[in-house]
Amino acid sequence: MAQHIIPKFDETAFNCPRCGAYANQSWYLGSAYDKERAETYGQTLPKGTIDEFAFSNCTHCNEISVWLRGKKTLIYPKITTRAFDLTEVPNHLADDYEEACLVLADSPKASSALSRRCLQSILREQGFEDKSLNKEIQKAIDSGKLPSHIADSLDAVRSIGNLAAHPTKDTSTGEILPVEPGEAEWNIEILEFLFDFFYIQPAKTRKRKEALIEKLKAAGK
Repeated sequence: MAQHIIPKFDETAFNCPRCGAYANQSWYLGSAYDKERAETYGQTLPKGTIDEFAFSNCTHCNEISVWLRGKKTLIYPKITTRAFDLTEVPNHLADDYEEACLVLADSPKASSALSRRCLQSILREQGFEDKSLNKEIQKAIDSGKLPSHIADSLDAVRSIGNLAAHPTKDTSTGEILPVEPGEAEWNIEILEFLFDFFYIQPAKTRKRKEALIEKLKAAGK
């Protein structure tokens, strides 16, 4: 499978946000024109430059994508910058994850609200339900069922979010609340760890086992 290259500001080649193909990208700055004159007379009368934006032009589909220069972020079309396979992840969890990724650059607060809700749903579905997200994270860590890197990451998410010190944030995971620097990204990363551990790897193991059973049947064993 060809590697998916996430679109990045000023890069000369990546998978196009418009057509999805891996292609070279040409970059331009924008100019403003008199709209009425252009539409009425077909004349383009320059009215200045648009310094806040940059435009990438895909050599494959010839479509334009719009970027905010100051933040170096893609603003049109709106896509997620994460490339994570959600095939084996339950739809209700995948939906929250994808939306959290989609709004990450625009609103870390909204992204964190979505990812905290998704995190709580995962933990509860895996038997770690409690009165608050802080306690559910502790219960998951104490269970000894998680690999050390996931347990450590969960503990880091709790520490960065400071859940124990902020009861509202701890219990109301769907609310739009202040976030600490880096918290939104950490939340999304731990979701990926948990998706892989609870859903993706078990599915791969199951498929390998099923394939082995079929081979044994074909061999008469």
